[in-house]
This record gives sequence, C-alpha cells and structure tokens, in this order.
Amino acid sequence: MSRAIQHDEARWQREDDARTLARAEEILGDKKRHKGAVKEAGIIASKRDKEIAAMKKVAAKKKKKVAPKKKAVVKKKKAVVKKKKAVVKKKK
Repeated sequence: MSRAIQHDEARWQREDDARTLARAEEILGDKKRHKGAVKEAGIIASKRDKEIAAMKKVAAKKKKKVAPKKKAVVKKKKAVVKKKKAVVKKKK
C-alpha cells in the first residue's frame, strides 16, 4: 500500500473517531438518551447471550454416525433391435 493511501486511511480513521467521540459526548450530555442507550445495550447483550447459549448447545452435541445410504437399483430393459433385411432390386 502506498504511503499516500496509508496517510489518507489514517486521516479518515481520525476523522471518524472524532465524529464518534462527538456523538458520545452528545449522548452522555442528554440523560434521557443516555438512559435509553444503556437500557438498549442490556437488551442487546441479553439477546447475544441467548445466541451464544444456543451455539454452545449445538457445539456440544456429538455427531451421530449415519449408515451410508443404499443406492437405488434400477433395472434396465434391454433394447430389442430388429434388423431389417436389405432389399436389393436388380436392374433389368
């Protein structure tokens, strides 16, 4: 990656971080928003805990050995080909 691109990426990251911090300050300054955000964070954490518990349950299950499936037997009919005798007309 060239230095110019790295420099632009670093600058973009600093600008994004600055906007994030400004939004955080706005939320922290507004008690109602802050309280709502904390409540919602608890709801999100609870949902993720349930997802994690479900994943752990699935990961703990042992795989069952499954017998290989039998292949279906298809009977093929033999094609009957009738040979026609060539009829040759004699020229007179």
